[in-house]
Amino acid sequence: MVQYTSVRPNIKSGDLLAWSHHGWDSWHNLKVQAVRMATRSEYSHVAMAWITGGRVMVLEAVMPRVRIFPLSLLLPCHWYPLGLEWTKETEDAALECVGEPYSQKQAIAAFFGHLVLGGDRAWQCAEYVIQRNGAGFQCQAVPAAIVLTAQERGSPGYYITKQGGLPCPD
Repeated sequence: MVQYTSVRPNIKSGDLLAWSHHGWDSWHNLKVQAVRMATRSEYSHVAMAWITGGRVMVLEAVMPRVRIFPLSLLLPCHWYPLGLEWTKETEDAALECVGEPYSQKQAIAAFFGHLVLGGDRAWQCAEYVIQRNGAGFQCQAVPAAIVLTAQERGSPGYYITKQGGLPCPD
């Protein structure tokens, strides 16, 4: 078992973060569960880590906009170290989208394989990760495809909770 306090120093800017979702108690949760069932995926959301000022932040596209939020407040999650070179250009590209709108329409289009990546200045989570983390992902813009691509590239996955973390099951 790995404690979050031990894992935290190993998280690097650009690393993939992914969330599972199991709630059924709200309209939002029902929509997320419907997507998970339709895609037969464990994952409902992806984002990227950003290390700044000694903090581990999350760069993510969520309703209503692309935002920066502390990872410690979004646990538990899955972490996939990608070993990326996080350059100033990569960081600038990721940060220039902060505050731009999230698009449910694009999330639906991605689900059906009809999303044109970067076609406008609205985002859904997987599109944002594909276009802005510098990993060069070439896959459908849905969370499961991004996680699978990271795994195929040899990234070990870890499930992190506030109490600690365990390697993700294969």
